Amino acid sequence: MSSLGFNLSLFSQSSGSNSYQFLDLANSSRIQALGGSNISIYDKDVNLTVSNPALLDSTQSGSISINYMNYISDINYGFTSYTHHVNNVGTFNAAFLYGNYGSFTRADENGDKTGKFVANDLALLVGYGRRIDSLFSIGANLKFFNSVYDLYNSNGIALDLAVNYHKPSKYFSMSLMLKNMGVAFSKFNDNEKMPFEIQLGMSKKLKYAPLRFSLTFNNLQKWDLTYVDPNAEIQFDPNTFQELPPEEPNFLDKASRHIVFGTEFLLGKNFNLQIGYNFRRRAELKFAPKSGLIGFSGGIAFKIKKFHLNYSLASYHLAGASHSFSITTNLSNFRSKN
Repeated sequence: MSSLGFNLSLFSQSSGSNSYQFLDLANSSRIQALGGSNISIYDKDVNLTVSNPALLDSTQSGSISINYMNYISDINYGFTSYTHHVNNVGTFNAAFLYGNYGSFTRADENGDKTGKFVANDLALLVGYGRRIDSLFSIGANLKFFNSVYDLYNSNGIALDLAVNYHKPSKYFSMSLMLKNMGVAFSKFNDNEKMPFEIQLGMSKKLKYAPLRFSLTFNNLQKWDLTYVDPNAEIQFDPNTFQELPPEEPNFLDKASRHIVFGTEFLLGKNFNLQIGYNFRRRAELKFAPKSGLIGFSGGIAFKIKKFHLNYSLASYHLAGASHSFSITTNLSNFRSKN
């Protein structure tokens, strides 16, 4: 049960009192490498469309993708998706998302073991994207989710809406998203909230250098995202020995917690490197005496024959890092050519 508790504590730091946080996870290996959040890169990668359906494109039709993330304490997340384009209608994406927390021992108040139980999150996502002119495209995700923790069960529906602006001549792309608007049909308790979020993302590739920079602004619906640790060590004035109030975060601290920064080194058509930095992750999960690389992430993408692969490593906490893998191919690659 300890690993489940630790995972929920990570969610509490990153998302406050909201529930169903698995809907917000960056299950894509590439997004994980870019800091855990990116909605603006427009380069036909079908793995990005689960996070932003406005990036769906007819060239992705027939794509199959499998993403797997080994999270903290052997917790596993991922998704499998298939994309199909319908002429004069748009591009559709169907994805199955899951979060598995393992098997746990149930015990009563006396510590006597009474059996085993499981905890997991599941969601079925149906995405739709359509280009409306040479610059703009729109998209929507409809998500049906179910969470099971031992005897407790909750389910509901959530909707994402997105718009993307892409100007190829300027190597620039920008997206705006409204995420996780919805309702739970059954709840674990009456105080639960959907993890609604407003995101704005921008990506810019340099014209004469193989570099692309991305900025993603998260949780724009709420300015102050600072977290006060109730277990933080109390500080005292060295002269009066009076208890000191917690230090108030300044403007820069509050602003930076909305920002995720990512960079890609585009070293070839079939090979690139990714680096990301999540300001909020580092601010909330670092350990003062030894911060290490908390908040940093990186990845590598390459193509082997008919398959695109991506691996990423993200540092969440001194207790461990998260590894993520993805593999993508297109069914058209296997059709015989006459």
